[in-house]
Amino acid sequence: MFYAMLLAGGSGTRFWPESRIVRPKQLLRIIGERTMIQATADRVAPLIPFERMMVVCGFAHKEEIRFQLGSIPQRMIVVEPQGLNTAPCIALGTYKLANQDPEAVITVLPADHTIGKEAEFLSLMDIAHRVAMEGEWLITFGILPMSPETGYGYIQYSDVAKTVDSQPLFRVKRFVEKPDLQKATEYIAQGNYLWNSGMFVWQAKTIIRAFETYLPRLAHAMEKVVPHFDTPREAQAVLDAYETISSVSIDYGIMEKASNVLVMPADVEWNDVGAWNSLEKIWEKDQDGNAFRGHLISLQSGSCIVSSMKKLTALIGVEDLIVVDTADALLVCRKDRAQEVKNLQELLKIQGYQELL
Repeated sequence: MFYAMLLAGGSGTRFWPESRIVRPKQLLRIIGERTMIQATADRVAPLIPFERMMVVCGFAHKEEIRFQLGSIPQRMIVVEPQGLNTAPCIALGTYKLANQDPEAVITVLPADHTIGKEAEFLSLMDIAHRVAMEGEWLITFGILPMSPETGYGYIQYSDVAKTVDSQPLFRVKRFVEKPDLQKATEYIAQGNYLWNSGMFVWQAKTIIRAFETYLPRLAHAMEKVVPHFDTPREAQAVLDAYETISSVSIDYGIMEKASNVLVMPADVEWNDVGAWNSLEKIWEKDQDGNAFRGHLISLQSGSCIVSSMKKLTALIGVEDLIVVDTADALLVCRKDRAQEVKNLQELLKIQGYQELL
């Protein structure tokens, strides 16, 4: 049976002041009328019904996710006691799904990405499911790069391992961390690199074997939780397990080490919506190239990103700025420093603005 696992543990600090501790990016309506996690669930629903979707999240967001995704069974909302990167998060969800269905095939999706070509993505998901059912493959989606981006990791691939419905799946040669501009330009020119999307498909038993091989301490901790899934002691068992494991990403912990990894190129208008500047490619633009949401007028101003839902924002003679207006805070920064918005968290604490975190 096919399942979807939505990873909703992110804090969304780069989207302050709209994103807060209690309402991170995935729970906001940043794009369209649906929140990002609602849009993610809706996107895969034609292939995987809500009763076979799982969400892995933090305790602070559990009730809001239950409210936003009321069609997902409560037992399928899995709570982490703390965020320890993607490997523990995926392991926790996987061991629980495997306990329910040992033959589960799982699609792992971040809850805060956007995909413009949803029909094409569903077709690729279907192919990935079929390939995963055939054997012990760890399949990831690689995004066809449009430009030499420095904010994404890259996947280098080699020969074709399989072709299904004219869609090739390549053997992965290596995973590469976020490069500088020169390296990213070289990757694009070389032609066998894809952006790392962080989306995966595999059999539960295949990824569990990988946990046992490459992250045995994590696997051992999850094995101790298995008898307590769907019992009153589940939360305590998970807490006990998390006290014995370390933070590690699924890429570093498993994907970079495993030999049975395939990558499927995906041209689906993907965006990881990592910071405010990523919305420049998604929001509508005015005649001066300002991407905006809400109320904006500009005079001799261009290439800005503006979110102003409650009041009119007016720009005069400025370029390349991000302006985000909320009820209790205003952010103004240069677009090229969008990644630094997360650094405001510590400054807010120091200067006594805890209520704005």
